Amino acid sequence: VVDAGNGFAHPAIDAGFEQLVPLAREQGIACLAIRNSYNCGVLGWHSFRLARQGLLAIGFTNSPAAIAPAGGARKVIGTNPFTVAAPDGEGEVHVLIDQSASVIARSEVMQFARRGEPIPEGWGLDADGRPTTDPEAALAGSMLPSGGYKGFGVGLMVELFAGAAAGATLGIHASPFTGTAGGPPATGQFFIAVEAETTSGGAFGGRVADLVAAIADQPGARVHGAGRKAARARAARLWT
Repeated sequence: VVDAGNGFAHPAIDAGFEQLVPLAREQGIACLAIRNSYNCGVLGWHSFRLARQGLLAIGFTNSPAAIAPAGGARKVIGTNPFTVAAPDGEGEVHVLIDQSASVIARSEVMQFARRGEPIPEGWGLDADGRPTTDPEAALAGSMLPSGGYKGFGVGLMVELFAGAAAGATLGIHASPFTGTAGGPPATGQFFIAVEAETTSGGAFGGRVADLVAAIADQPGARVHGAGRKAARARAARLWT
């Protein structure tokens, strides 16, 4: 457990990973809880780092409330991203998932509001729980979860780990990430690292390779994280 001291989560995550990685390798699985943090940036970057060290990684981060439950009108959870990263056994990452519980990022709605443009239907609700294309009304109301009640369930799972289990402030009580109103949001992160080669009896790498191949072999299909991997390869060629 690491207390971020109401600052950005990155230093706390770095400090926690120093213990998390060896513990996971020794025990097969280990977890890290971060509390009283502001923001961790791109959540997938942190799971990516763990996967590059050969660990199957899962990460969660909660955020100020922005999504109402299915059938409700009052926001309860944040956009609450989660991430999963799987190593390829050669120091790189086979799969990288990083997605939020909402249909669209709240920052996207804010951009529409700044431009004075309507948002697409299906993005948000007003304060009374009615569908709206007014970005200001959606910001005052709530974002819609991706996949309806299933998306809300994903966000609730994240809240249980990154909020409740980390001892951080729940989204319903957290102040906004933007501005100074309400003081520090004091939200949290939670990471789980698994030495999957050990838990699988040495079968993990082969199983993941088969799974990735089953996706990649289909025309038009794309493995989660493949775009990032290609971008890194292009960058490496440019700088070598």
